[in-house]
Amino acid sequence: MSILRQTLPRGVRSVRRPVVWRSLALGLTFLAAVVGLSVGVGVSERDILAAGLAERAYYALGLFVLGGLDIGTPMGGPPFGRVLLWGAYFAAPLITASALIETAIRLIGPWALRARRLEDHVVLGGAGRLTQLYVRKLRERDLRRTVVVVERDPDKPSLVALRDVYRAVIMHGDITKDEVLERARVDRARQVLFLTNDDFANLDAASKVLKTAPGLEGRIVVHVSDLGFMRETASSSVAEACEFFNGHEFAAVNLVQEQLVDRFNSTPQIDLVVLAGFGRFGQTVLHQLQQHAAGSFSHVIIIDERASRQVRAFEAQPGTSGDYVFSVIDGDILDPDAWRRVGEVVEAHGHDPVVILGCGSDGTNLHAALLARRQHPSAYVIVRSFRASPFTAEIAEESGVHAFNLAGLIEQGMPEAWF
Repeated sequence: MSILRQTLPRGVRSVRRPVVWRSLALGLTFLAAVVGLSVGVGVSERDILAAGLAERAYYALGLFVLGGLDIGTPMGGPPFGRVLLWGAYFAAPLITASALIETAIRLIGPWALRARRLEDHVVLGGAGRLTQLYVRKLRERDLRRTVVVVERDPDKPSLVALRDVYRAVIMHGDITKDEVLERARVDRARQVLFLTNDDFANLDAASKVLKTAPGLEGRIVVHVSDLGFMRETASSSVAEACEFFNGHEFAAVNLVQEQLVDRFNSTPQIDLVVLAGFGRFGQTVLHQLQQHAAGSFSHVIIIDERASRQVRAFEAQPGTSGDYVFSVIDGDILDPDAWRRVGEVVEAHGHDPVVILGCGSDGTNLHAALLARRQHPSAYVIVRSFRASPFTAEIAEESGVHAFNLAGLIEQGMPEAWF
């Protein structure tokens, strides 16, 4: 809330104030012209003394046309009427010109005016969730640092908050294009982070920056969401010059080390783990279990609509072997039949499982967690959401489910050196 109070009013005022004052000036100028023409003041190029109110209003509006309607100079009538009309003569074109200049600056000027003074700034590729988390954390430490967000989709909803709340400079374009990187002045940047959802685009952009601005080596952060792809490219020159990271890995490390290891150590038996949802997050959790809890679990049940395919892809990644048994269930994690099959494995195992709900939908995870709790009342159930949700926290507490949010864990995992 402190960031909102300090940045939002200033951003809103900077946009609204000129519009309000110009509208007020326009109305007063128009009124002055109409009054002047209505009290007997004539003009040298028109005979308007006998004109009606509508015609006088038309001539008054004509004063706002740059180089347009010429009705001549005020003449005759009472002095105060001539003063009003002369004032309108000078004010109307100034109001019109200011509006045109501001429009031109808005359309073509932001980068022509601002790019020249971009120095020691932060460049962010993408305006997704990771960018929002990073910018929020940056603003907690530094309210003055210029932040440039490059986003390909001009209609992305997050751009409004990034611009108005966090005062980021928004630039529309493809971060992999040389001309876009040049306009963002990455060679003068303090830090560059590529946080789009496209792993290849992030790596490609990082490679181009290193070639054009080798001085940024060590100050480029690249998000790679596919752990297998990240490991395969770990020995590349780009990886050696940049810092690779995976948001899911930040969260998974914390989840495993802070919660699951203690759970495993508190039970005398070798545990059974159920991973409901085996996308990138589920795979990352399993990899961290292999790294930090090897020997604490002997059986892993995977539930996912593409479970078989995902498991094959996971096993093909380097460094993902483990001493445990797989049970693979291809199906929806909300399908009662999938949980019936889980129950059969649990019954054969003889102990209550650790169940982790980690698909990409927060609502689906919570629903599935309640299904798992109903079928296995003594199980250790963990439900994932992206952001902290009061509703999820309330339901989790009532049903004995452990809730955690990715955003908080990802923020905790971001090193101070990035800020």
